[in-house]
Amino acid sequence: MHLRIACAPGLEKLLAAEVQSLLGCAPTDLEVGPDGVLLSVPDAQGLTAIATLNLGLGLASAVRVELGSFSASQFPQLVRKLKQLAWRPFIPAALPVDVRVRSVRSRLYHTKAIADRTRTAIAEALGLPKVDEHDVESVGAHTRVHVDALANVFRVAVDTSGEPLYRRGYRLATGKAPLRADLARALVVASGWDGALPLGDPFCGAGTVLIEAALLGSGRPPGAGRSFAFEAAPCHQPAALATARERLTNAARSGAALRLFGSDRDAGVIESARDNAARAGVANMIHFEVAALTNAPVFTRAELGPRVVVSNPPYGLRVGDARTLLNLYQRLGTLVKELPPGSRAAFLTPPARARDLGLSLERVFESNHGGQHVVASATQRSR
Repeated sequence: MHLRIACAPGLEKLLAAEVQSLLGCAPTDLEVGPDGVLLSVPDAQGLTAIATLNLGLGLASAVRVELGSFSASQFPQLVRKLKQLAWRPFIPAALPVDVRVRSVRSRLYHTKAIADRTRTAIAEALGLPKVDEHDVESVGAHTRVHVDALANVFRVAVDTSGEPLYRRGYRLATGKAPLRADLARALVVASGWDGALPLGDPFCGAGTVLIEAALLGSGRPPGAGRSFAFEAAPCHQPAALATARERLTNAARSGAALRLFGSDRDAGVIESARDNAARAGVANMIHFEVAALTNAPVFTRAELGPRVVVSNPPYGLRVGDARTLLNLYQRLGTLVKELPPGSRAAFLTPPARARDLGLSLERVFESNHGGQHVVASATQRSR
């Protein structure tokens, strides 16, 4: 069975390392591409791998089963080859099929026409009534199929995740510009934090960075609080999901020794952060308080010793004019420079804002956040 694990741009190498750790596979078992990681597993282990990856991956956005690839340059040829794929184990009869298409340098370039032919092929292959695009939108729940065409070669996959995996289910309350959970987790990983040092976010907003750090530091599966599309598939085996859930849950730790500190000047978002942490089951691991940047506990608590600052500082319209923004970043950089020896920091910002910090930074990854190009930059204090 071939599994394609999708992620946000720039997270591919971090995701590959996470997959290796989760499944215990070798680097040679993985193929890292521009849109994620391709993994081959024995068919007998496929369903357990699907469950384990969906439950345990924190950096992925989706886990997809690749049904096959083939060449096609005419629509009759496309439909004929689509009908030959093994749809039955993965397509529940009760749900309509939502087809997502990308076509690059292919004779068949009309994405809506490709999607329509794909729905036709699936319906004919399974003996089901065809559901058109408008019916999919009206029903809501659906099975998602991805068709990617590059130079007349079609690659077809079925999504097993449903809602993107970065939607963990804990963040019902958000701040002004909430950071996606996968990017928050990637930023924590980029900082090099391993749970030993205190970690703080002086612009914590809805608490996503701290919650992801708590899940990571305690070894709790990030997908434990949600359901997945594969649970409705004909091939689904509840025992495989139960086995994966039990293994990951048993490997988790209490997290009582973690020292996590979140602060924000907005009392409302701090309340939201506490609520989100409670839903994630990590409220006892994180200390939240209302504080402006200069009074953030990660900067003011001398007894913490060396520490790690991890944050997605505000930028653009969230702050105000350019001078205010520059002053904020310069002050943040100064506070980091004043930390005890052995402290580290990592920030997710637009490239220009990273320079405003005035720190010696190394880019760990680049990605997109809310349509904005952002970079994850990390530094280590050594004096």
